[in-house]
Amino acid sequence: MNLFFCGGIAKSGTTLLQRILNLHNDISCQFEDDLNYLLQEFIRIHRGYNLRIKQTGDRIGLKEVKPVSSKVYDNALFKIINDIAEERKLDKKFVGISDNNFLLENFNILNDNFTNSKSIIIFRNPIDRAISLWNHNHRLYKKENEYGHIKVLEIDGKLDLDKFVIHKSNLWNSRVKKIFEKKNKNSLFITYELLCTKKSDVIKKVFNFIGCKYDNPTINSIVENTSLKDFKAKSSYPEFYDKGSLNFGEDFLNSETIKKSIELSKESLDLLNIKIPDKFE
Repeated sequence: MNLFFCGGIAKSGTTLLQRILNLHNDISCQFEDDLNYLLQEFIRIHRGYNLRIKQTGDRIGLKEVKPVSSKVYDNALFKIINDIAEERKLDKKFVGISDNNFLLENFNILNDNFTNSKSIIIFRNPIDRAISLWNHNHRLYKKENEYGHIKVLEIDGKLDLDKFVIHKSNLWNSRVKKIFEKKNKNSLFITYELLCTKKSDVIKKVFNFIGCKYDNPTINSIVENTSLKDFKAKSSYPEFYDKGSLNFGEDFLNSETIKKSIELSKESLDLLNIKIPDKFE
């Protein structure tokens, strides 16, 4: 099976990447998964099961009960991931699993455990990404009436967009640097900025990386069918799709906040070759 993983930090263009990949006739990348949820459930079951067998051993007077090792559960998790991919493959040559948090922490481990698999990770400048997250969570709160969506946006117990963006830019810088430390030959890093401004070139780069053939009509069709307008028109929840801004928050924030956020994230912006607008240099 030609397996690949794709994703990134939330609100960085991960849905766009997944949709682009799934539009190729030889690729199945149908949904966005949550492998971290599976991982946390396995950890919970692992701990609970070891407590159960120890309790049983204590009841019958055993001096020692050897716990089940985490390796058993790791293998089971990888087996489920593999089975998910097999189920999604259908008759396609390539199958992709789109994920965010688990992938970002473990893409090199996934590549080691799935022979010849590859990982594609997308990044977006931290300011527009933070604003998109802010707007997204407010929409979710309005739709689901769950205050937890708003709670995670608070800084020191208050809602303040400027402070939120600065805070997230600092965290983004640290996270991107850690991700870069894990980069290997089986991982490809792209940016939302280039995917939007040079879509054809980046799509070709992604397809070349996973070894998928294409022609110009295929690329042109994918470009035409992955516009923000097209996504909104075909979605039952068009509000999910934000503006896709790339202007470093110029329409939302004051210049002082933008400059501070850029200062805090400059190292990783340079790593990703994301161009900073001249007015904020």
